[in-house]
Amino acid sequence: MPYFPAFLDLKGKSLLVVGGGPVAERKVKKLLDFEPNIKVIAPKVTTGIRDLSKKGRIKLVLRKVRLSDIKGAFAVIVAVDNLQLQKRIYKQCKKRGILCNSVDSIEYCSFIFPALIVKGDVVIGISTSGQVPALSRAIREYLEKVLPQGIEEVERRLEEIRKSLPKGEKRQKTVTELALKLLKL
Repeated sequence: MPYFPAFLDLKGKSLLVVGGGPVAERKVKKLLDFEPNIKVIAPKVTTGIRDLSKKGRIKLVLRKVRLSDIKGAFAVIVAVDNLQLQKRIYKQCKKRGILCNSVDSIEYCSFIFPALIVKGDVVIGISTSGQVPALSRAIREYLEKVLPQGIEEVERRLEEIRKSLPKGEKRQKTVTELALKLLKL
């Protein structure tokens, strides 16, 4: 069954990342573009996670996670290989209505991470609904090569034009035609 793509406003939201290895670091770095408040809990962490903490970009707690740690989180990312821990955290999140992603365990996820392309406000998410992440990554790499250079500037220009036009179908048509022209499609 395919997953519905949804783009969420994470700015200022509390995100908990359980685990401190390379996968956790990769997830944290991707999430930082969206300005959430990230707390990482793990007994050991990568140098990259430690550096982000020292720079004040994330909060770091060096210990094992407790189920009570999820209280107040908007979403939890479980980046550990321990399937029992993934399952326990997922069940607690589900009970409390908290979004949960257990890395590489689709059965313990209420949302999945797409392969992402982020160019300013242009965000493209690619997903195989968690079934073949390598294909999502390959598609992302392909799209990054074929996306026009300066897509961020195109978006900014079109945003200004859109704001200057009255709402309605005519605005939508005009902006779409300009987008196609600017992108040379």
